[in-house]
Amino acid sequence: MTTDLQTVHPRYRAYAGFVTTPRYFDDSPQQFLQAAPTGTGILQRVMHVPGYEWGLDERARNFSLMTEAAECLAQSHCQVIGQVGSNWVHCQGATGPVEIEEFCRQVSQQIGVRFLMAGHCLVEALRAIGARTITVANGYYRPDWSAGINAYLKAAGFEILWAGDLIEQGLVADHDEKLRIEAETLWDYPNHLMVTAAVGAHEAAPRADAIVQTGAGFRMLQVVDTVEGLTDTPLIASDFALYWAMLQELGLSAAPGHGHLLATLGEGG
Repeated sequence: MTTDLQTVHPRYRAYAGFVTTPRYFDDSPQQFLQAAPTGTGILQRVMHVPGYEWGLDERARNFSLMTEAAECLAQSHCQVIGQVGSNWVHCQGATGPVEIEEFCRQVSQQIGVRFLMAGHCLVEALRAIGARTITVANGYYRPDWSAGINAYLKAAGFEILWAGDLIEQGLVADHDEKLRIEAETLWDYPNHLMVTAAVGAHEAAPRADAIVQTGAGFRMLQVVDTVEGLTDTPLIASDFALYWAMLQELGLSAAPGHGHLLATLGEGG
């Protein structure tokens, strides 16, 4: 009996890879599938840094691991590769949007598929919706993380009308409370804090063209419709800005119900 070649086809309509942060249960791949059309496949590779404590200096020392991980995923047939963790774009201090664009271009050329960094996808998404002024919810970020990503956004040409984290917004008492929440949730902050932080950033600068949320520990995909409904302002967040860029590279539309940015890709099934 011979095989009917007309029935032979890949199992998935598209293959996406994720490079994720050490020592962090990053469910970005699973959440990506909520936004992606049915039949999309995912593969994840966690960077291995023994004793990692999430410091910017550790990210700078291990920056090359992103390329290694991306190459492994490309060799495993992924058609686009997204790196999760916004602060990697500025962790070396001297890297701005121009340098990161060139780094991503070089990695993409080396591995043969498009490589995207979440921190820079914030910039690309804001440009795509035509935003010029922004208000920034830095959420759980530490002061040096906030300073770095905010400076990166400014270097990309955006005017920040307001920026603050959960402590500055009065939503948690201090850094110790952030640590307690992170330990209890595995860095999966509750929905009410994410919504209140984003809406509060809008209220602090209601004329801003967009609300920006900077960290993937806030899974904003699940609350974007709520935030945009309460503020009538586009929300651009670290998690779904990356998903948007990956889907765009794959030529795929997005599942409905995930905010203004993903809706620009159309709706898929």
